[in-house]
Amino acid sequence: MSTMAENVIAAGADNRPPMLEKSQYNSWLSRMLLYMRGKENGKELYDSVINDPFQYGKVKVPATPTTVAYTRDITNEDLTDKEKIREACGIRATNIVLQGLPLDVYTLVNHHTVAKEIWDRVKLLIEGTNCHCKNENQSHTMSLIDPHLRREKQFTHIT
Repeated sequence: MSTMAENVIAAGADNRPPMLEKSQYNSWLSRMLLYMRGKENGKELYDSVINDPFQYGKVKVPATPTTVAYTRDITNEDLTDKEKIREACGIRATNIVLQGLPLDVYTLVNHHTVAKEIWDRVKLLIEGTNCHCKNENQSHTMSLIDPHLRREKQFTHIT
């Protein structure tokens, strides 16, 4: 007789995004994007991570007999239903990406509030820990990496 946990594993539970293993970044990247695309409003989730996030704009208010024309910030009430979904997907995409990060990477990027910024920062961090530098003066990418990660990685110096 099988347990409920075995049944869930066999069925492929889909309640958590894939967890990043630093040595398997490219695999995580593709699995994460597929995970998002498979969710409700998947295209909007994907767009929030890959493209620029939804941004409120400005609206021009025409003149009336008693007021002059002016420009103001768009509010939530001004948004269309599609724009409201896009904004909500940006928040959801941020949560999905953060949930897929191990604690040490999460602590380096959790101050960002936009999914694309987090996504790009993780890419820089992972690529930075895997770089091979010709000399110490050429390790510009390393300035973006937490000192703890810097100690973990041994660099190959080419002379």
